[in-house]
Amino acid sequence: MKFYGIKTCASVKKAKDFLDNKGVEYEFIDISRVKVPKEKIEYWLRFVEPKALFNTRSKAYRDLNLKGADLNKKVHHLWEENSLIKRPVIEHGLNGEEKLHVGFNEDDYKNIFCSM
Repeated sequence: MKFYGIKTCASVKKAKDFLDNKGVEYEFIDISRVKVPKEKIEYWLRFVEPKALFNTRSKAYRDLNLKGADLNKKVHHLWEENSLIKRPVIEHGLNGEEKLHVGFNEDDYKNIFCSM
């Protein structure tokens, strides 16, 4: 399981605490230090709608004036600016079935990760 996030992000901290307390093993990728490649974002977009990947509360989102922007323009910016990615992004799966979860919601995490 791969866990993408920024160590200082409150949602990432909650997700890490949840997974650690449940004994779920993961590889953490700090996207403030390692750029998420375009190919990885394109891969994620096979699992979720583009809007699900956007951190609309980020300073970068506001600075780039993306609120009313065309979706193609928005996706292009995801490739350039990791701070636009909603966190955490978790790649997981069972029995060879790849899945992706974006953001932190404790009830969702209980349903997804406590049954693994």
